[in-house]
Amino acid sequence: MEDIVNTDLGSYLRQMRERVRPEQRGLRSGGARRVPGLRREEVAALAGVSQTYYTRLEQSQTAHASPQVLLSIARALDLGPDERDYLLKIGTPVQDPQAPAPSGDQVSPSTRMLVESLGTVAAAVLNYRCDILTWNPLFHKLFAPHLGFDAPDRPGQRPNIIKMNFLDEDVRALYTDWATESESNVTYLRYISGNHRHDPQLAELIGELTIQSEEFAALWCRQRVANCIEGTKLFDHPVVGELELMYQSADLQDGNILKFYHAEPDSPHEAALRLLTVDLDRVHHR
Repeated sequence: MEDIVNTDLGSYLRQMRERVRPEQRGLRSGGARRVPGLRREEVAALAGVSQTYYTRLEQSQTAHASPQVLLSIARALDLGPDERDYLLKIGTPVQDPQAPAPSGDQVSPSTRMLVESLGTVAAAVLNYRCDILTWNPLFHKLFAPHLGFDAPDRPGQRPNIIKMNFLDEDVRALYTDWATESESNVTYLRYISGNHRHDPQLAELIGELTIQSEEFAALWCRQRVANCIEGTKLFDHPVVGELELMYQSADLQDGNILKFYHAEPDSPHEAALRLLTVDLDRVHHR
């Protein structure tokens, strides 16, 4: 049975309300305001719901709302697409919270073959918690050569991309702009948590990061949401130096995620990536 109190919904609504300036919604900003952003009655009026009802949602006295009401509140708070989707996920009941979540810890032989065949592309398969289930040699060499190549094959000890980015100094040092990378990690994890609110392993991961990283804890409390599926990252790799790589994510049929990094063709960054591949070949032929 779904919990009566939905603290995720209440705290998220407060955070989003406080970030919206009154003038953004065509309201006067004059008068004393105890907190930044909109007042509750202003959000209620913009969303077309009663102030009492909205207050109950924000104070976690009402666990859920209809999708129509949530969409109205999303418009009032000027939420982006990912933020709106997250609000819908945490603001509506889970269909069957007692049903076990899919394990997402198995990689099919054909998927493994695909990853291994991408010689000049750094590729890995992750589950939704961002545990690495398999990686090709280039992904391993790019991100974590200090770990054993067989690390993803050991359940319970698999590398986790987000955990490494916060707690592994070797991985942190790869990113030229670690502040942006860390925020991207947390906004993505927040987005994923909306889909898997009853996953104890995900809750354990969030708890561990909150305890061990003050930076993670501060970012997590901001409740920013984004589904980061493509973009560009700049690395400072200890072997080949500066690397600007494009990344993309693709959903697989089994619920896992194919993540791959590649460089712009005929660019210095592609040459550097190929150099890393050559370095791999030398290691294999010793």
